[in-house]
Parts: sequence; structure tokens; C-alpha cells
Amino acid sequence: MKALAICNCKRLQKWNWKNSNFCNIFQNLLAIVQGGRKALLLFNTLILIGVPAISQDQTPPAFRLHLSKEPTNLDPSLQKTSAASWLLGNIHRNLLSYDNDKGLIPDLGKFCENKSAKIIACKLRKNLRWSDGSELTAQDFLNTYKKILDPQSKSPRADLLFDILNAEAIYQGKKKKLGISAPDKSTLLFELNNTNSEFIYNLASLSLSPSKDKKDIYSGPYKIKTWLKGSKIILESNPFFHIENKSRPPVEFIFVSEDSVALKLYEKGELQLLRRVPTLFIPSFKVRKDFHFIPVTRFDYFGFGPELKEKPLLRKAFALSLNYPELQKIFSSPGTPGCAGLPDSWFKGPAPCILFDKKTAKEAFDKLSSEDTKKTYNFLFSSLGLEDHKRATEWMQSQWLQLGLKVNPAPRDHKIFLEELRNNTPAIFREGVAPDHPSCLSALENFTQRDSKDYLHFQSSDFEKIVNQLRKSSKVTDQKKFCTQGVRYLLDNYILIPTGAYDISMLIDTRFTGWRFNRSGHLDLGQLSFVAKNR
Repeated sequence: MKALAICNCKRLQKWNWKNSNFCNIFQNLLAIVQGGRKALLLFNTLILIGVPAISQDQTPPAFRLHLSKEPTNLDPSLQKTSAASWLLGNIHRNLLSYDNDKGLIPDLGKFCENKSAKIIACKLRKNLRWSDGSELTAQDFLNTYKKILDPQSKSPRADLLFDILNAEAIYQGKKKKLGISAPDKSTLLFELNNTNSEFIYNLASLSLSPSKDKKDIYSGPYKIKTWLKGSKIILESNPFFHIENKSRPPVEFIFVSEDSVALKLYEKGELQLLRRVPTLFIPSFKVRKDFHFIPVTRFDYFGFGPELKEKPLLRKAFALSLNYPELQKIFSSPGTPGCAGLPDSWFKGPAPCILFDKKTAKEAFDKLSSEDTKKTYNFLFSSLGLEDHKRATEWMQSQWLQLGLKVNPAPRDHKIFLEELRNNTPAIFREGVAPDHPSCLSALENFTQRDSKDYLHFQSSDFEKIVNQLRKSSKVTDQKKFCTQGVRYLLDNYILIPTGAYDISMLIDTRFTGWRFNRSGHLDLGQLSFVAKNR
């Protein structure tokens, strides 16, 4: 009976029971009547009626996930990559956010609406507060926009504001009066250069989220509690966030660069979200309850550089000689390689695809010059893709060799890879487009002449015309029509080979609910909660 008292006492201490003397009371009770069944019956009855499984005052366990590298800063306007977007998206928020089912929905803003063809008015929620309890007003947003457009700021996504009157000229140091105003503390007015039905999506961009020059003040559902340099960042709930969630658990972002290490930590229970399941594990893991395919809007592709620009038959031979169903097995993804990875709902009919056609590929190959068939072409890809990209490119190398085409797969450190794409684009490369917002126009604009990430350099006036027509379209039927035409142009001219729909494979601890991903790959933990059940 003494052993029983000690055992159950430890359970009570683990539950963090409100009364610190509760365990001692039970020990004394058992000491008085030890040895009898009445004590055991009384003890168990009191446990059933008086002790909850988890005390309401007990802090739920932390929700731990990992970042591939440590952030350099926490200012959303200065972020050049998406590496820390999950962290930043939960300590910062914008006027709107994007929901997969509902589209644009209010966040810090109550609503945004068109007052005219070129004027957008946004109303902030009442009683908005920063994480320190101070008032968050329209002037805070305006100050942030001015900071982003300051020529000295070097904000990498200042272009998101260039549709605003005078914004680009201000960024170039040519003008001073910005076409954004805050007539009162809860209203923002945006004056556009031209009619643009998609500018409003930018008001959901993390890069334009309001921020304070003073550190440690945030607008999202979480705030920084502790930053252990080189180790992790610990978040705690922001009590002033406009969406109340009293059960919001603490969150920890741990810095882990290797996927294999992260997988081991998850299986040991030291991570509650594994952001990428290695491809080789997907077939066996996808039957688990904690496995998820998270669809993300991207346009990933194998591109042909300027070296192949004037060689349409060579591009055709490369594109049609790949057995795409076999390539899909290597990726272990629901998306079909060869098909555009954009949502089917954006197209007039099925998503355009390039299909495996060995006969036509051979006919194109036979028409090539001896110079084209004897040459070995460099095939560049980023080391960020790890073994997945390596296996895929080696498989493609083997497929092309069967036809008589020779390539040299060349992995590069990601920074070096991007530098070579910009300055010395190889014959073939693997790259991906993450649209600023989930629309076909946002995806296709990445392949136009005015975009800095147009590594294809094919410069087609016909394609530009299609994109311009899409840009001016307001009807959904017209948008689908021109979206289909634009993607078909890229595929029918073998300017690139799409890798199919992009789905992130993840493991997420089943004890946590309320997390939400949107098609832009943003993770919202504002409604996160812990449910006491088996992992």
C-alpha cells in the first residue's frame, strides 16, 4: 500500500494539481487505513471524481518543428528566402490572409474593398494591439510601407508595392509622395497606377506585414519568448492577438539542416512536425495516421537555357523521350511529371501535359545535326533537393542516353546554383516558381521578360501577349482561357518540362490539431491546440 501511495502521488505531481498539499493528504489517509480494501476504494473514487487527466492550469507540451537554418533577422520585409516563413508567419500578420476554400479572408483587417477602379480601401479590426499591448493602427502599416520603399532599405520585395502610385519612383529616389494614406487610425487607402484586380492579394503577403523598429513586438498569434542562438527559438502565445485561443500551446523552432536527423528526432518524439519526409520513406509512411500530403501551388520545372533557344528539335527530343509515369515513381508524389503543377480549376479543361512519346522523340533526334548529338549538355540542379533531385537527374540522364542524348548532372550549392542561373544559365536546369499569390497570372509572370527570375530567356512576343490578356481579364472564363493558352505555349514549344503538382509530404503529431496550411505553403498555428491522446 505504501508503494501504491508513492506511485499515485507521483501521478498527482505530474498532473500539476492545484493544491500542493493534495499528495500529502492522500499519503496520510493511506497511512491511517493502510492494508484495507476501503483505502484503495476510497483512493480510486477520489481520483475518478477529483483529478482531471490534465489540469486546466497545466501548460500543454510544446509543438516542436524545425528550420533548415537559423534566421538572420525577424523583419518580414527583409526576408530573401522562404526558409523562415513558418516562423515569421506566426509572429507577424497582414491585413488579409489566404484560405484554400474561401480565398482572401480578413486577418488584421476587417475588410478591403474597391472604392473605384484604382482605389482600394481597407478597414482595420477594432482594438488591434501589438504583442506589448500598445495600439496597432493604420499609421503603423503606412510607416512599414514607407520603410520598405526607402531606397536605403534594400527590401527584396519592394516590388509588391510598385502598383501603387509613385511607389516605384520613390524606391528609385525620384519622388516622395506615396499613393497610400491613413485618413484615420483604422483606415488605409491605396491608389493604384492602373487597374489591377490582383494587387489586393499582396495585402496578404508576409513581406508587407506591419513591423516596429523596436524589437520584440509582434502582430501575430505568437511572440518570441527565448532565442537560443545556434539552437532554437521558443514562442509563447500572444495574449493580445485578435483571435482568442486560451489553449494555444508553446511552439519551438529547432535548427536542423539534415532531413535524416529531423526524421530521427520526430520518431523519438522530440519533434511534432517533420516538414519533409524523404522520398524513399513515403511509400511505407503514407499509410500512417500522422502522414500528410500538403498541396502547394508551385510551378516546378526542368528548363532549357539560352544554349537551346534556337534548337526546337533538340528540346522536343529531350521532352518527349522521358517516361513520365516512371519518373512519378521516383518522386513518390501524387503530381504527374510532364503536367503543369497548377490547380485544374485554373484551366479550361484538364491541365496541359507533355506525354512520353518515344517514336516522335526518335524522329526529332534523327533530324538533329551531328554537333547536337555528340555534345554533352550540363544539367544543373540545387543541392537543396538532396538525394531526391540527384536520383531524378541520374534517371533522366539514363533515359536520354537511351535515345543518344548526353547530359552531365551537376549539383551546386544553392547560392552558387542561383548565381549561375542568373549569370551563366546552363543548357538544362531544375527550378521552381512559387507564385506571390495563388493565381495563374502570378505563376506565368515569372516567365515574362520583366521578371528577374526568367532564367529561360526565350522572350516570345506571343507569350507576352497571352499574359497581358490574362492580366486584363476580369471574368473567370477568360482567365481560364488565357491561363490554358499560356501554359500550353510553354509546353507545346518545349520551353520547359513541368514536374507536376507539388505536394509536401509531412509527419504531424496527431495529438495536435488546429494547424492549417494554405496553397502558398504558409503554416498558420493561430488555432493550434493539444489533445491528450496517443501520438
